[in-house]
Amino acid sequence: MAAIDRFIDSVLKEEGESMLEAQGRQISTVLKKRSGYLQSGRTVRISGGILTFDHPVYERFLDMKTRLASGKTRKGKRIHNRFTYGTFARIADRLMNGYTEEIAAKFKDFD
Repeated sequence: MAAIDRFIDSVLKEEGESMLEAQGRQISTVLKKRSGYLQSGRTVRISGGILTFDHPVYERFLDMKTRLASGKTRKGKRIHNRFTYGTFARIADRLMNGYTEEIAAKFKDFD
């Protein structure tokens, strides 16, 4: 595995774990626990330079604004989009700007 591949995997792993931790804190403060599946059903996997975030489907629906039958709107819980898009932005920034010569030398030491 080349140094750049190890760097990419390292960035994806760090940012994925950071997202799970921050999102978990938000879920526990905003929602009341019932079964706990929303917390325990989330995983992050990295393979071949691809970050895969698995989560319960209804997590996305809790995030959305809801229009009630009475015409009022209910604010979303803000537990999905802000974390996934924020993580995407941090990953993109770190991959574009983070691979310098000293980082390359650090990751080449593992060859």
